[in-house]
Amino acid sequence: MKKILSYLFFIPVLLVSGCSWVEYFTIGNKTDAPITVTYELNELEEDNIFGIFINNPEAYQLSKLSKIQWDNKFELEDLDDNPVIVKVILPPKTIMIFGRLHNDTYESNNQQFINSRDFNFSSMVIEHQGEIIQITKATFDDYFLKKNGYVKFDVE
Repeated sequence: MKKILSYLFFIPVLLVSGCSWVEYFTIGNKTDAPITVTYELNELEEDNIFGIFINNPEAYQLSKLSKIQWDNKFELEDLDDNPVIVKVILPPKTIMIFGRLHNDTYESNNQQFINSRDFNFSSMVIEHQGEIIQITKATFDDYFLKKNGYVKFDVE
């Protein structure tokens, strides 16, 4: 009887724990020079408690096939003291994760998200060798494309 009860407990736990997924929002620097990325976050909208975008991004080395090397993490220094503005220098051949969407599927920047998620992105400026790319919330989907669980923009 104890075995049956333990199976009845563990089977639902295994089923629920296997249902979680994450979509990452990334900027890839596929060039041989560093790029400067500055982005601003909006305050969370009423009734939303989790922002998709974070003010402490992570960076990882890219392999020769442009895959994330999860065991090769870079520390990024935020060059702006304002908590809603992030300014970092992204080294060559790296990728920066600046947002995560848990257990939901990204379609567009104006969709309704589950679990009190908020699209708290305001704007972004990417500087690379004199070229400046400006991205706003309205133009976000023109730059960031969804592919294999990532919503990404690559500087090449």
